[in-house]
Amino acid sequence: MTDSSSHKIQLAKKFENGVYFTCEMCGSCCRGFKEGEVYLYEDDIKRLADHLKIKTTSELKQFVREYLKIVNDSFFWKEPGAERGKTYRFKSLGFRFTGEDEHCHFLKDNKCTIHEARPFQCRAFPIGWNMLINNVKNFTNYSKKCLALQNSLENKGKFYSREEIILWANEEYKMEKEYFFKMRRNDFNIFKVYPFLSKDMVS
Repeated sequence: MTDSSSHKIQLAKKFENGVYFTCEMCGSCCRGFKEGEVYLYEDDIKRLADHLKIKTTSELKQFVREYLKIVNDSFFWKEPGAERGKTYRFKSLGFRFTGEDEHCHFLKDNKCTIHEARPFQCRAFPIGWNMLINNVKNFTNYSKKCLALQNSLENKGKFYSREEIILWANEEYKMEKEYFFKMRRNDFNIFKVYPFLSKDMVS
C-alpha cells in the first residue's frame, strides 16, 4: 500500500468523537437509485474471482461483461512542492445494477450473496466513506433511505472510535491513490490496466 501519511482525513465535527452504526439489512445501500457507483479495484476483483471460483481468463471476461461496467472517476492530486493540485478525470470499474430500482446483481431477498467477498466500498460503508464522514449534509441525505444511518445520527448502534474511522477512511484513500497512479502510468487507459476488459464496454 502507498503511504498516506501526507493525506489528512477530515472529519465533520459531529463525528470527531466517533460514529455509531449497525446495519439494519434493508438493502438500501445495495440499490443505486442513480445516486452513485460502487467502485471496484484490483483487490476487489481478485477477491470476487476467488470467491466465485473464476479460474480462466475467459471466465473472468464473461464475469466482467455480465456484472461490471466502466464508470467515470476522478482524483485530486498535488505534486510534492507544487503550489496547486489538479483534478484528474478517468475511467474506473463499478458494479452493474439491474431492475427498476437499480439493485446489485448479488442482492437476493435483501441479503448479499457475496458478503464474504464484497468490495471494499461495501465493507467500509459508511465509516470509510470520506464523502460521508467529512460532511454531515451528505450523511443526512443518505440517511433518508437508510434506517441505519438515521439511527447513527441519533447515536444508536455499534460504536466506532475516531481512530477506527481514520483507519477505514485512510484505506479507502490509499486504494483510490494507488489506482490513480497505476492509471497515470498507463496513460489513463483502463484497457492497459485491465487487459481482460472488452472495448465495447465503453458506450
